[in-house]
Amino acid sequence: MFGLILVSICIVCAVVGQIAMKSGMGDIGEISNMRQLLNSHTLFLIFTNIRILIGLLFYAVSAVLWLAALSTLNVSFMYPLLSLAYVVTAILAFVFLKEKITPFGWLGIILVVGGCFLILKAGR
Repeated sequence: MFGLILVSICIVCAVVGQIAMKSGMGDIGEISNMRQLLNSHTLFLIFTNIRILIGLLFYAVSAVLWLAALSTLNVSFMYPLLSLAYVVTAILAFVFLKEKITPFGWLGIILVVGGCFLILKAGR
């Protein structure tokens, strides 16, 4: 049970990290090529943006908790459950960032949730 709790917290941390980083990147604007990405000014803006730093921190916490979860559960069981992070991220992006989700996107979300349900029913 402890492992599943850790995986759940990893998912929440990953989702919060993604939403925070996307929100922070809204301040920076679109990066359309590698030259622009690797520009020292762009990197400075990225690594001094508080929302991006908070997002990276949540990702780091998620990684440490993931390591603990790996010590208790099979990776073949755990890893597919991480797809729930995609689902929650998409829904929160829809709600908070006003991103669009197409009908096929909603269908995909339903299928991912169904797949995770089957994995949980199958057990470890």
